[in-house]
Amino acid sequence: MENNRKEISPITKIEKVHWHIQHWKSDLQFMEDETRFIDQLLKSDIFKPNTQDLFERIQQYLGGLEQFEARKIKLRQLISKHENHLGGLIQFGTATLDSSFYHKHDDLEMEILDCTDDFKGLKAEIFNYVGGTLKK
Repeated sequence: MENNRKEISPITKIEKVHWHIQHWKSDLQFMEDETRFIDQLLKSDIFKPNTQDLFERIQQYLGGLEQFEARKIKLRQLISKHENHLGGLIQFGTATLDSSFYHKHDDLEMEILDCTDDFKGLKAEIFNYVGGTLKK
């Protein structure tokens, strides 16, 4: 039986890793835009007056957004370091990446996915709460 899988060239693998890095940076930028919007939403005067525990909930959500800001800064630094490492390997003519680089790449990807999943959860919680407290 013939194996129909094509072997991926080292250059294609490097390009794929670079594409992942660019995609991660784009995702973090989009999260930044969403965070800015949600922050403005929570600080606006669009909520029903006399909503029980409104101030406390908004402060809790704003605190959650600040925690994500710290996570995003850390992830940006890790991505930048990872991208610089990749660039150094390319600059020195390294056609293949060693397994430790791929392990670091996979670990970083898991951190980014964990962060984006947590952020989606926070957004859903905020939107569900805010939806019921808006002025009509």
